[in-house]
Amino acid sequence: MTIALIVLHAAPEADNPRADTAVRLAGAMLAEGKEVRLFLVGQGIGLLAPAREFAESTHALFLELLELGLTVQCCGTSLKSQGWAGSLPDGVTKSSMKGLSGWVSAADEVVCF
Repeated sequence: MTIALIVLHAAPEADNPRADTAVRLAGAMLAEGKEVRLFLVGQGIGLLAPAREFAESTHALFLELLELGLTVQCCGTSLKSQGWAGSLPDGVTKSSMKGLSGWVSAADEVVCF
């Protein structure tokens, strides 16, 4: 099975569709039967937060993809620097750059947003 890794470092923002594109790509890759891994780093941590009006569909799709088998890890340092104080959604685990390095090594395809 093909392993696809998407690294998201952009926050869901109205004027910057990178987070939306990353989540939609993850869904398309899952539909193709790929194992899809999403690593959230930097402002990408914002995908975990309850969605603002402009990002409701992105956040809803993200939660749906978690239920469909999307594997998600997020950078612990980024969680801290972005002020994340809440618990992580089911299916999301805290990781590190070492964890990301392992995922990059195992991936057949890597895309960064």
